[in-house]
Amino acid sequence: MGLIEVFAVVVSVGFGYLFFRLIKPKTDSENIALDYAQLFFAWSLFISTSVTMPQFLITPDSAHLFMWLSRTIPFGLIAFVVGFAYGKFLNREK
Repeated sequence: MGLIEVFAVVVSVGFGYLFFRLIKPKTDSENIALDYAQLFFAWSLFISTSVTMPQFLITPDSAHLFMWLSRTIPFGLIAFVVGFAYGKFLNREK
């Protein structure tokens, strides 16, 4: 693994962390289900950005950018729905 690949991974993890910090709920609100949905979506975006974005940074091509989008959008939606359902289920137990 060369220096460029290491740099691409570090920058990708940094972008993933930035997206995570922007999306995760800042404070606990009264809507627990929405908080968990945002948290699950933030983790999904962090992981997909950290894994897929280095390929785009090494060889900037629209195909790599669309590959990132094609992984981020469906998994993000699934994570949002799962987090919302988890929050609803957790809210019923209380």
